[in-house]
Amino acid sequence: MKCKICGGEWRSDGELMEGICNRHAEAERRLKEHFKVWAERTGIEWYEYLEAIVKNERTGKLVKEAAIYLLRNEL
Repeated sequence: MKCKICGGEWRSDGELMEGICNRHAEAERRLKEHFKVWAERTGIEWYEYLEAIVKNERTGKLVKEAAIYLLRNEL
């Protein structure tokens, strides 16, 4: 099957979104890992965090793509 984000090959991995490629799965993992830190320090909610990530010019392409996908499909 193809990645729901980029069309590349995907793998399934328990806690990660099914149907996404290894690169986007890693981006999602990083988003979730960093969210814990942001939430502890700022009290930000998941949706607000994802929006901030997308708007940040310094956010990498894969992370931004994963955040956009999560915003559109998870909420």
